[in-house]
Amino acid sequence: MTAEHTFPSDHVDQSPAGTEQVASSSPVQPQEHIHIEGFIREEQTFPPDERRDVLVTVIRGGASLNGYYYSEAILQRLATLLDNAHAYVDHARSDGESAVRSVRDIVGFYRAPHYVPPAAGEHGRVDATLHILESADWLWRLIREACTLGQPGLIGLSIDIYGTWQLRESRDSSRPLREVISVSALNSCDIVTRPSAGGTIRRILQDRYPSQEADALSRAASAPLQRGHSMSETVPSINTTTHQNSTLSSQSNQLASIREQEQAPSPTPALETILQELRLERARLALERRLQEVHLPEVVKQHLRHRYEGRIFEMAELEEAIAEQRHMLAELAATGLVRDHGYARPEIGEQITEAEKIQAAFDRMFELEIDTSRLGNIRGFTSIREAYACVTGDPSVSSFSERSLLGQIRIGEHAPLMRISEGDTTTASFSYLLGTSMNKRLLKDYQAWPAEWQKFCTVVPIKDFKQQTRVRLGAFGSLSTVAEDSAYTTLSLTDTAATYVPMKRGNLVTISRETIINDDLMAIRQIPTKLAVAAAYTLAEFAYGFLSGNPTIYDGSPLFTTGNPHNNLGNAALSTAAMQAGVTAMREQTNFAGKRIGLRPRYLVVPPELEWTAMIATRSAGMPGSPNNDINPMMGYVTPIVSPQLTSPTQWFLVADPREVDTIEIGFVGGQVNPVLFIQDQPLYGLNFTQDVISYKIRHEYGGAVVDYRGLYRGV
Repeated sequence: MTAEHTFPSDHVDQSPAGTEQVASSSPVQPQEHIHIEGFIREEQTFPPDERRDVLVTVIRGGASLNGYYYSEAILQRLATLLDNAHAYVDHARSDGESAVRSVRDIVGFYRAPHYVPPAAGEHGRVDATLHILESADWLWRLIREACTLGQPGLIGLSIDIYGTWQLRESRDSSRPLREVISVSALNSCDIVTRPSAGGTIRRILQDRYPSQEADALSRAASAPLQRGHSMSETVPSINTTTHQNSTLSSQSNQLASIREQEQAPSPTPALETILQELRLERARLALERRLQEVHLPEVVKQHLRHRYEGRIFEMAELEEAIAEQRHMLAELAATGLVRDHGYARPEIGEQITEAEKIQAAFDRMFELEIDTSRLGNIRGFTSIREAYACVTGDPSVSSFSERSLLGQIRIGEHAPLMRISEGDTTTASFSYLLGTSMNKRLLKDYQAWPAEWQKFCTVVPIKDFKQQTRVRLGAFGSLSTVAEDSAYTTLSLTDTAATYVPMKRGNLVTISRETIINDDLMAIRQIPTKLAVAAAYTLAEFAYGFLSGNPTIYDGSPLFTTGNPHNNLGNAALSTAAMQAGVTAMREQTNFAGKRIGLRPRYLVVPPELEWTAMIATRSAGMPGSPNNDINPMMGYVTPIVSPQLTSPTQWFLVADPREVDTIEIGFVGGQVNPVLFIQDQPLYGLNFTQDVISYKIRHEYGGAVVDYRGLYRGV
């Protein structure tokens, strides 16, 4: 704040030392302006440009409420993984979701994580700065109000990691501790209501001093250091930690002494000493802040601290040294001399995660093949109860679960890699894993089901459920003869259009809690196979229904007619002679201009009742039933297709190759040819909540129509 006032000079005299003296009566001097600088500070105000930074404790060492034990080494490992980690609201509902979270759930990120050694009688902890994004303003208001009311513990933090553990002796023999011995990946550190490993909100980080005072302090400390770039231009805000705030408090007191001496004719030795101390302190703070920001092994950071401790340096020099250390680590890693050391973050796909292993166990339970070269020979779950208990830890089902697992593992032995979540758990992980394996089994069985209708139908992708239109352009007849010096005759094309609207087909399948507890694995294992058969049979019925149903097509006439307009319906039972009549009828089909197009059939489609008759008619070298041993002209002429979806025991069909002429088109919405299995994994909604069942929904979306009748012929 700046204000200017005008005073007569005979009222107040401002001495160089800043003391007021009463002036003697003397001639009135010209008025002069006195410039006063100051600032107003109110502790509970939050300016519009507040930083939204919160000092948090992510996790404390020792035993958590969930029975996990975190040592000093694990806490230091978590501190390295936490740098720039995402913060979400609540834990992921499933292992699959924990790998890829929704962008709508992110509320902030962590920076400057560091391990805090234990104090007397306490365990160590991991602290960090949580930055709340502007889009999560509701969370910022909640934290701010909780801290203002002295209740920061209303919410907390909970880690979600993948790691391994071993049993550890505990004072409470009824509850053995699981000591975390390795951490392979940090999924996230989330905001929850009931943390179990000491994750808490400590306080809001706000600038303690107004900008005018900080700028004045910066100018006083850095003015004598001008060497290309001043330290004040390169050092971030130093009002971040409690230690830094106390440092600035002492620096502010020193600033007052500096200001009193600024008007002195020449600097005193005491001033030079204070300025030198200020420059050293700013350099130390800049070094610590930068080392907290970079992701380097702790031993490298210690090396840089020793290198720059007790000296004044430029930030460009420090950045060059950091780049040099990173380059050296990269070369050592390339030659195989360095492996991990907490530096390289695990990337998705580079190592086998616990989610992949558990998913592989589910796949093996459904007799699916897995990549043994990468995952190894993983044992599949032998019962649905075992799978459920392993994933959820539900104590009511834990004949196998952690309680059973704890009874099988001795002190010092390692448990398998598994998800460790210091927060609430639900059955969503189980439903996701089970649904993924069921979907794989469904697709395997669906694709194995015979789909010979695809041989004579055209499969196309469609983008929506709107009416689909397939235009059939007309054809030109013979080209006209053009006499010398005469005009060409104009021809016009006519067209027709086949239309259809795709439909959605599907059902719900539920798995009850009773089924899980009763351990009815065979019932659950049959679900995807039966769904696959139902989906494949429904689609086959739809495709073959165009042949057996004789629907009305695009021109308003039935698909098969004895005479005009289609001339593709015979009246004889299946035989070699009847097939020859059908071939002749197909050869005589004409285009829009009345020209014969010479089509020939490629497939003979029959019901199961005519399978052997079709084999004899198409594979006999001699004419069946002929006493003269005449050759059979239909041998190998067409390929038989037997369809159980054809219910008439007498109908048979000749179908042309769809690559030569359009026949029947089947369009799949979004190009999704296979059925899809969906999971209802919200534990607080739907049947999962009201009836203790997990719901799975199968969906298949497609439609179709006859596009051209000329490639189709029916006998009888």
